[in-house]
Amino acid sequence: MLLRKVAFIGGVGCIAPILANATMVYTPSRPCGCVAGCNATYNAGSCGCVQNNYANNTDFRNFQRVSAQSTQESLDTGPRDWYLAANVAMNFWSWENEYNSNYGGTDLLFNKDEYSFESVFGGALAIGTRFSSGIRGDVELGFSSEFSDSDDLAEYKLSVPYLMANAYWDFESGMYFGGGLGVARPTVNLSGAMFDGGNAEKKSWSPKVGFALGYATAIADNTFVDFRYRISLMKGADMSRTFLWEQVPGSGAGQYVLQVENDLILENALSVGIRFSF
Repeated sequence: MLLRKVAFIGGVGCIAPILANATMVYTPSRPCGCVAGCNATYNAGSCGCVQNNYANNTDFRNFQRVSAQSTQESLDTGPRDWYLAANVAMNFWSWENEYNSNYGGTDLLFNKDEYSFESVFGGALAIGTRFSSGIRGDVELGFSSEFSDSDDLAEYKLSVPYLMANAYWDFESGMYFGGGLGVARPTVNLSGAMFDGGNAEKKSWSPKVGFALGYATAIADNTFVDFRYRISLMKGADMSRTFLWEQVPGSGAGQYVLQVENDLILENALSVGIRFSF
């Protein structure tokens, strides 16, 4: 379709094409607005759109009215994209178990186990959104796999699933920092031949708070590799089990209680993951 002539819109100074079979007039959304998809020369004077050339644009019929937005407005609102993330982690736990019992033979010199930087594997999935050009947030569902410690009498196991809400501040360099607050569901399992039946597993609820520092780099459109360090705190699960023990050799067995109390668990977590924006 050939361009027959070009007419000016009176009083504004922006140009509209008049076609051989139809007249298509662009009405700017405000003075000096430009048409999306056209070739335009911008003038910083009283009118910005001084030339529209449709001669080489075979798809000029699809132009549409656009709403201009100032730079400040763009910074205030920012992109509103969503993202999915998944990571695997190596978690290092430090905490203390304290043992109590009504059995008179309990050795008070060995009533504690101190654990320091015990390594357990973990992983998490998250869904989030960007609130502005530098701030985003997500909801993260994760699991720290089972830690195990055993001796001749009993075996102790601890695992921790959790749910957290996180907020992050992203920098142009790819670095970011943030924090999260949520709940953990510590699960303790205490088993062994000495225990007199009963439930070997105990679950409890605990707040979990963490602070993170990370770096993300793009590997494709909307896809990032994410490296993160996070330090967090939570409370372990306390439990008790009954057990049988001979009070006096040959006089039968007595029933006693062993209580295990978990201290605060300090978690240092190093993770790597993929984040996909859509």
